[in-house]
Amino acid sequence: MRKSTLVLNRYFWLANIFFWLAVLSVFTQFQYVADLNTDNESSWIWTWTLMSPWFINWIPVTACVFLVVRLNDEPDRSIYRKVFSHFIWMMALLTYYWVTTIFVREFLEGDDIAQFFDTLLRIVSTTSQLDIFIYLGVLTAALGIRFYHNAVQESIELKRMHHALTQEQLKTLRSQLNPHFLFNALNTIASLVRLKREKDAVTALSELSLMLRKILENKNHNNIKVRDEIAFINSYLAIQKMRFSEKLDTHVSVQPDCLELDIPNMLLHPLVENAVQHGSQLESNRNLLNLVISRNDKELKVVLTNKIAIYDTHSGFGIGLTNTRERLSRLYSHFRLELHPLNDGLFETLLAIPIGEPDA
Repeated sequence: MRKSTLVLNRYFWLANIFFWLAVLSVFTQFQYVADLNTDNESSWIWTWTLMSPWFINWIPVTACVFLVVRLNDEPDRSIYRKVFSHFIWMMALLTYYWVTTIFVREFLEGDDIAQFFDTLLRIVSTTSQLDIFIYLGVLTAALGIRFYHNAVQESIELKRMHHALTQEQLKTLRSQLNPHFLFNALNTIASLVRLKREKDAVTALSELSLMLRKILENKNHNNIKVRDEIAFINSYLAIQKMRFSEKLDTHVSVQPDCLELDIPNMLLHPLVENAVQHGSQLESNRNLLNLVISRNDKELKVVLTNKIAIYDTHSGFGIGLTNTRERLSRLYSHFRLELHPLNDGLFETLLAIPIGEPDA
């Protein structure tokens, strides 16, 4: 995983400055109210000024703590080294905090600078525990934010890698489909040539060229319009009907409002090819192959009805149906691919996918 970084940008500085100024204002109000009607009574602004070194100095200290957390965020560094490093930095930053705060405070109050070390010793021996607790609180916040930031970055990286892997898997599955149907189409054309049906063979070659052109046009696209997928299927059926002229009775019906919808490239062809192979192997003629595509508000519905042998389990030929189901499982969080036996030797394949971009 790429090492994440947490930059102290302007949003950090705005939040940092706003927080400590807000804390300073709250404590100023408490001190101002407490000093009312006493010998120490002064204006709110002057009270704020005298207390400001104790809080404003936490602004650079907080920034340093976040930077230290980033510097210590090394995976190969042991926990003991990290704890020791944080301890050294805490002592250094708190020493800086006490020295600068006392110096500025005595300057504002006009005290003798010779009393600086006495004041420093008194502060360290009395209120240092509170400052240590504040420092540990800031450190805890920095570690928590750093942990959250790393978790988010890791999640983004994992999603990116998962998406890239899914795309490669889909390309592999699609590359398996193209040679599969091409091999069958070339066999069909070869059989036409052997039967001396040169005119049909030329027409079949023309349809095959249209199919190959569609493949080349969409080889870098994961999705394709329904109208282009249907044009591809019609070319395929035209070739197959030349070979099995009496075997197949094909019908393709598509609702007009479905034509411009996007679907995964080469999604429907394996289903149609599977149905063609079933019908072409039957002894009967005029075997039905009916493809109907419709939609509702949320899903695209594909119903393919074809005739099969009475004792056929319709488990699918080759990689067609298995490949289709595998692609769908990678593309959509929910879909339906159902096989239903009907009467009179008919079989129905139902495919329903959500309308819109695939999830993967």
